[in-house]
Amino acid sequence: MKIAVLLKIVPDTETRFQLNPEETDVITDRTTEWILGPYDEYAVEEAIRIKEKVGGQVITVTIGSGNEEKSIRKAMAMGVDEAILVESEGLAGSDPLTIAKVLAEQVKTLDADIILAGKMATDTSDSFVGPAVAQLLGIPVITEISSLEVREDGVTATRTASGRSEKFESKLPVVLTADKSLNDPRYPKLPDIMKAKKKPLHKKESAISPRGAITQIKAAFPPQKAGGTKIEGTTEEVVSVLMDGLTTKEKIF
Repeated sequence: MKIAVLLKIVPDTETRFQLNPEETDVITDRTTEWILGPYDEYAVEEAIRIKEKVGGQVITVTIGSGNEEKSIRKAMAMGVDEAILVESEGLAGSDPLTIAKVLAEQVKTLDADIILAGKMATDTSDSFVGPAVAQLLGIPVITEISSLEVREDGVTATRTASGRSEKFESKLPVVLTADKSLNDPRYPKLPDIMKAKKKPLHKKESAISPRGAITQIKAAFPPQKAGGTKIEGTTEEVVSVLMDGLTTKEKIF
């Protein structure tokens, strides 16, 4: 079985960003720590588990602009067999539809049975790419899965939606997007980290040009929350002030 995993390499979620002078975007520089997209890491782990259970090969596909190899090698240390990296700064910052087209272009050449991706990109909160790749390839998609059973000819996947559990079946090939409840990603061991350095990383170009259909015109940080109010006094005074605030200001009662 051949399993493809769509990876996005993103800034560490603990990164403290600064805005550029035009206030149109955040600044990333050599101090920025780049990591596997957290949801993509669940997809990588699930792909490796499928390989361990039924056999096969796991290949990742990434679009990047020069900050990706370290994170791709981590996926290889986890158990990925090889990787494809489409290097293009313009494509890496392109609109989601163009990104989906480039990924679909590469996945199509792999003839994969299962295509896994994270349910969303943590840097943009975008959930479009996985389903768009499925649409471009003309195959089914099941999103935000929390459990997965794989058979020779298909899959059964469970997802949680609006407080209920939903179960779906699909024939292969299929696109699946991973939620964090799907598994617990493994930590690579030192021997696997060393082996990962020798695994094939194919750097490719795409015939698809960046569209630039979407322009980000403004970026801003959320307004700082006002500090809390400390209430002092006797128990009766504190309760009276608290109830007044909940009633007249917050309008909870």
